[in-house]
Amino acid sequence: MPRFEYEARDKTGARTAGTIEAKTRAHAARRLRARQLDPTRLAERRPPEQRWGAGFWHRLRPAPASHLAQFFSQLAALLRSGVNAHEALDELSALLGDRRLSRAAREMAAHLAEGEGLSQNMGRYPALFHEHVVGMIRVGEQFGALPEVLAALAEQFETDARISGRLKWLRLYYGTVLVLAVLVAPFPWIVSRGMSWYLVLAGTRLAPAIIGALLLLWLVGGLLRLPALAGIRSRLLMSIPGFGAPARWAALLRFLQALELSQRAGATLDRGLEMAGGTTGDPRTSAQARAAARRVRGGASLAAALADVRLVPRQVRRMLATAETAGNLEGSISTAAEWAAERREAAINPVIIGASGLALAVAAVVALAALAMAWRNFYEALFERAGV
Repeated sequence: MPRFEYEARDKTGARTAGTIEAKTRAHAARRLRARQLDPTRLAERRPPEQRWGAGFWHRLRPAPASHLAQFFSQLAALLRSGVNAHEALDELSALLGDRRLSRAAREMAAHLAEGEGLSQNMGRYPALFHEHVVGMIRVGEQFGALPEVLAALAEQFETDARISGRLKWLRLYYGTVLVLAVLVAPFPWIVSRGMSWYLVLAGTRLAPAIIGALLLLWLVGGLLRLPALAGIRSRLLMSIPGFGAPARWAALLRFLQALELSQRAGATLDRGLEMAGGTTGDPRTSAQARAAARRVRGGASLAAALADVRLVPRQVRRMLATAETAGNLEGSISTAAEWAAERREAAINPVIIGASGLALAVAAVVALAALAMAWRNFYEALFERAGV
């Protein structure tokens, strides 16, 4: 269904802007008036031109979280110092160590100089900037808090980089165990038949099998980053028992931060919910947030409308219900966001411990299997040497 960008005034005369799905321009106008909004501009949103960095190859090699953290942190600092987005990106393009981010910054700077928005430009690089990043940038632009949003994204990617760094040793550990298993299992045959036999075996069977498995994992990772599979990827990531907790809390944190910014800017709750849904990176949650926005427009309270948004836990809904009664909704959303940030941090250590335990268990199984195969091969090689 086509999407239309609009600018409108509500019944108090306040200006608002956003996007709406409708079959035609006239249908979009009718839907806006049904929300008690008087449209002043309504234009169909064309699919963005895909630029460098949007291909499948780039999805196979996503930008490291540490590089993205540096990018957003430096961009936020430049904007806070008074530099406009065009000049900030132009300056960053010469400073960034990541070639892909540097090129994307240079291209975006050129188009920002022509009056385009930052979120619109980042949307053209889906392999570099995930959907939730574009959603957060859009929130910052709409509610006048772009430096704050950029700083929040930098903090999130710093957390992701920290988790990745702490888990990096597991990849080295797995690799060492697998190499030893590949060497130990056929060792009796190496002694019996010689190194030339083993080199033929490694070149014709072992190496192709290992390379094929690695390529398969690499391709599956790239496929899951495709926009068409974004929903599957987010559900898989968030539904893994224990290991999906940091991703769920991070998505909730972005949702609450966007909702807080919308309230601080004086936007309506339904508009804030629609924008906040796009920051989670989960299409299902985004659809649930739009449904919650419709319930708010129908007169429901925020806490009641969020009952069907599965990402929002019961504790947060209770907190918001109390705040609505007391008339301190913005403060309560801020408190809920701080609570979500604390829960995200608290979820990191269990993931590290769980991953380490799983690594040790799998390594033990691999080692025992390799030893069992080596023991069997020892007797087979012995019988072969004896001519039995």
